[in-house]
Amino acid sequence: MSEKDGAVTMKLSGDYRGRRKSLTGTAAAVLTAITMVLLTLIVEPIGWQWLAWLALTPWVVAAVRAQRGGRAALISYIAGLIYYLVNLRWLAPVTLAGYMALCFYLGWYFVLSGYILRRVYQHREWPFTLVLPVVWVAQEYLRARLLTGFPWLFLAHSQHQSIRLMQLCDVFGAYGLTFLVGMVNGLFCDLLLRSLVRHKDQKQGVKLDAITLMLITGCSILAAVAYGQFRLNQGKSAISKGETIAVVQEAIPQYVKQAGESNEEIFQKHLTISQKALAEKVKPELIVWPETMVPAPLNDEFLNTSPNFLSEAGQSWLTESLSYDDRLRALAGKGVNLLTGASSLELSSGSPSRRYNSAFLYFSDGKRSPRRYDKMHLVPFGEVVPFRESWPWLYGVLNSLTPYDFEYSLNAGIEPTVFEFTGKDEKKWRFAVAICYEDVMPQVPRRLAAAERGNKRIDFLLNISNDGWFVTGGRNEPLQTGPELLQHLVICKFRAVENRIGIVRAVNTGISAFIRPDGQVQPGFLAGTLPEDHRQRQATIGFLTDDVYIDSRISLYNLIGDCFAIACTILAGLLLVGGISWQSRQKRKVKSKR
Repeated sequence: MSEKDGAVTMKLSGDYRGRRKSLTGTAAAVLTAITMVLLTLIVEPIGWQWLAWLALTPWVVAAVRAQRGGRAALISYIAGLIYYLVNLRWLAPVTLAGYMALCFYLGWYFVLSGYILRRVYQHREWPFTLVLPVVWVAQEYLRARLLTGFPWLFLAHSQHQSIRLMQLCDVFGAYGLTFLVGMVNGLFCDLLLRSLVRHKDQKQGVKLDAITLMLITGCSILAAVAYGQFRLNQGKSAISKGETIAVVQEAIPQYVKQAGESNEEIFQKHLTISQKALAEKVKPELIVWPETMVPAPLNDEFLNTSPNFLSEAGQSWLTESLSYDDRLRALAGKGVNLLTGASSLELSSGSPSRRYNSAFLYFSDGKRSPRRYDKMHLVPFGEVVPFRESWPWLYGVLNSLTPYDFEYSLNAGIEPTVFEFTGKDEKKWRFAVAICYEDVMPQVPRRLAAAERGNKRIDFLLNISNDGWFVTGGRNEPLQTGPELLQHLVICKFRAVENRIGIVRAVNTGISAFIRPDGQVQPGFLAGTLPEDHRQRQATIGFLTDDVYIDSRISLYNLIGDCFAIACTILAGLLLVGGISWQSRQKRKVKSKR
C-alpha cells in the first residue's frame, strides 16, 4: 500500500516487504508432512472433503519460507513421493516396479509447483489466492497429459459429494473445481504469510488487501454455488428417463483370467447372471457385460479365418470364439440387446497381427452389429509397451514392468464408434463405449460424446471395465479390495457432468453403477441382486437393472474442452520462465558485487 496526497492506493498483490524469518528444515518438513496427511484424508475411501480447502496451505508456506531453496525442493520431493506411494498403493500388487517408477515420477510435480510458488513469493508479484490455483491446475493438466497421462488424485475429486459445486465442471472441466479449491488454499496462504511479515505501518493496508482477497474468493464460491443450483434446477426439465439397462457384475480377480484355465467358467457365469436379469418383471432392453469378459476374439476378420491358416493353438482359439459367438447370439435372440467386451484379432500373412481391446453389440434378433469399438487410449504397461519394434532390448526391459509377466502388444483404435439399437416402442438409442480407464481421461469421453452440428452425438455412455486387477485374495480366501474401485467411480462422475451425459458402468469386481448427467449416482435400482448402496458393490456378484437418464443439454466443456486448463498451464509456464529469469538476475547481481 502506498499513500499519496491523502489518497490510499491499494495493490492487489499486497506488499510482502519486511523482514522475513525463514523456516528451519525441520519446521518445513513438519508443515509439508501435514499437507501430505491432509491430502491423504481427502481421498476416498476416507473422503473428508472439507480438508481439501486448506490442505495445501502448510506445504506452500514451507516451500516459500524454507531457509534454502534446495532443501525446500528436497523436502517437497520426498513428501510428494511418500504421498503417492501411500495413495497409489493399490498398484503395487499389480506391478511393483511400475508402481515405484510412477511414484518417483509424480513426486517431481511437487518440486516444480513449489519452485514456481517460491519464485513468485520472492519476486512479490501476485497473491497466492490467484497464483496457487493457476499453478495447481497446470500441474494437474500436465499429469493428465504427459506420458499418456495419469489424471488421478485431483483436488476436484475430493468434492464429488458437493453436487452443486460439481456442476461447474460442465464449463471448465474438473480443473475448474480444482481452481476454486486452490483459490481458498491460496487465500489462507496469503493471510498467513502477510501476518508473518507485516510492518506496523502496513496494518491498514494488509487489512484492506485481506478483505479484497476474501471478497474475491467469497464471490467466486457464491458464483459457483449459484451456477450449480441454476443447472440443477434446469436439469429438472432437461433430464429425462431413457432406456432400461441391466449391467452384469462378476468378482473375478485378474490372476484367474490371466491363467486362462477357467475361460468357459467365466463366460458361463455371465450367461447365468444375464438369464436371471431377463427373468425379472422389469425386463431390460440392453444387457451390458464388463471389459474382456468374453475371453476370445469376436471380430469377423478372425471368425471367418480359414482353419488352415492357423496353427493348432489358433484353431482351438477359433473354435472357442465361434462357440462364444453362437451362445451370445442365442442370448440376444431372446429379445434383448447385448453389449460385451472382448478382443479383436486381425491376422495378416505379410505383417504382424493386430490385437485390440474391443466392444461388440448383439441385437435383439440374434445378429451382431457390423460395428465394433476398439479402445483408443491404451494403458501403458497394462495394454501396450513402447519400443517393441524400434528398440527391442529396451522393450524387453520395459516389458518386465508389466503385470503378471505377460506379453502386451495391443493396438490402439483410431476413432469413436456410435452404436445404435432399437428399444421399447421402436425408439432408436445411440451410445458409445469407454473401455477401462478411458473414462478417467477427460479428453476421451469428450471425444466419444462430441456434439455434431448442434446436436448430441449419443444419448448415453457405457463404461465397461475390468478392475479385477486391483482385487486380491481368492483361491479359498476372501477377496480384498483397495481404494481404486471407489476412486475410479468418483472420477467417472466428473465425466458425466462435463459432457452432460448419463453413464452406465459395468465393472468386473465393481463398482457397477448408473450415473446421472448431474454427477449423482442413482440410488437403488428397479431390479437386481447387487447391494443397493453402491459402496457395498465391491467384489460382489450379481446384476442391477435401471433406467439411464438422458440430458438434452450440450455442455460448454464438450464444445471447448480443456481451454481453461491450457490457459492456466500457459500462465504457469510464464511464471516459471519469469522465476528462472529473476533467479538468473539475482545471481548476476551477486557476482557483480564480488
